[in-house]
Amino acid sequence: MDLAEAESRLGRLLAPLSIDGFLGEALGGGFRLVRHDGRASRLDLLGPDPRAALAGAVRLAPELTYHSANASGPPPGLADVRDAEDFRARIDAFHARNYSVRFPDLRPLSAELDALARALEMLIHAPVTASAFWSRGGMRAPVHYDDHDLIVVQLMGTKRWYVSTRPSELFNTWKGVSGNPPDLGPHEVFDLAPGDLVYLPRGTFHTVDSDTESVHVALGFTPLTLREAVIAALDHLSDMNRPLRATVAGRMEGADLQALAAPVGEAVGQLLNAVRAPGFLNAALQRRSSRNVGELPALPRPAAPPALTLDTVLRHAGQGFSHLGANADTIDFAFPGGHLYIHRGAQEAVVFVADTPSFRIRDLPGPIGDDVRLALAARFVEVGFLEVASPQASVADLFGAAAG
Repeated sequence: MDLAEAESRLGRLLAPLSIDGFLGEALGGGFRLVRHDGRASRLDLLGPDPRAALAGAVRLAPELTYHSANASGPPPGLADVRDAEDFRARIDAFHARNYSVRFPDLRPLSAELDALARALEMLIHAPVTASAFWSRGGMRAPVHYDDHDLIVVQLMGTKRWYVSTRPSELFNTWKGVSGNPPDLGPHEVFDLAPGDLVYLPRGTFHTVDSDTESVHVALGFTPLTLREAVIAALDHLSDMNRPLRATVAGRMEGADLQALAAPVGEAVGQLLNAVRAPGFLNAALQRRSSRNVGELPALPRPAAPPALTLDTVLRHAGQGFSHLGANADTIDFAFPGGHLYIHRGAQEAVVFVADTPSFRIRDLPGPIGDDVRLALAARFVEVGFLEVASPQASVADLFGAAAG
């Protein structure tokens, strides 16, 4: 997937809201409601029948979660689901007791949803999850908040949302001391109809209820926060500064931790000076992006290495994308699932691979021999970033066949 395709996919989801409007102004504000204008491509995220898609996801049975503020009985069990018929019966039992059922990890279930999530990952350099909620009429959810941002798309039926208008506290994700039950406070009420979209910043208190059967999809993600940018800067500085990696305390229980104030304060001062230096923060955030991209779920890999010749045509595979970094000697080619570290002598060819959707191995540019071209191509195919489009055809033949 290249940048143009990623922007096109996300643009179709958000329309009429622009990508820059969403990734800029919207992410810094409160919740945002985007009504379906008949043009946005949102209703097909789970195919033509969302209920059938969810009911067929038997493998998800052990992972289902559920919630209700007005349950009429204990939740049914999810152990030992036998088949699709049994799975559907368990879902019906949840619904009969006023539970909304959450289906996690939906990306493998829908190529369209997976491609959309990948497009967002490419733009924000952070993981994106996809889940769905299936409810029946009469269900009410408890007041709650999520620890990640949400893009919610209504696929079927209608659901009434009650969303706090107070600015989100943007809580950190770790658990603290339990407080009082969440209070919705001042809030807005609106109904989501099929094709409508709502964005909720993490920490936004909300609840929902349903008068009709309803299915909605939620994409979860966390954009770059100031805290994460500071951590990225400290990580980058510590890569270059051994004293920051040195042990400063062994014993913690009963120790005088105030004695650490001087070295910690000195480190903070070093970080401040580093961040003010031209180019430092950019390099730090680029390194963070490289790590984040490499830690995304791995791309599918070939079961056996294909035979390659100089005339083999390769193309970018599936939903892969890359992020390039480098030091004086080595290129860091990050892709979902890992990294390839390649000598800078092959830089022209590596950039070509990242930027060119389809090419013949012979056409890899740069001051490298054909043996290096074949070896490079084999490495990119092995990790799943490239796949064979045509063993012997030329690029012109490939594009001519596609045009025909």
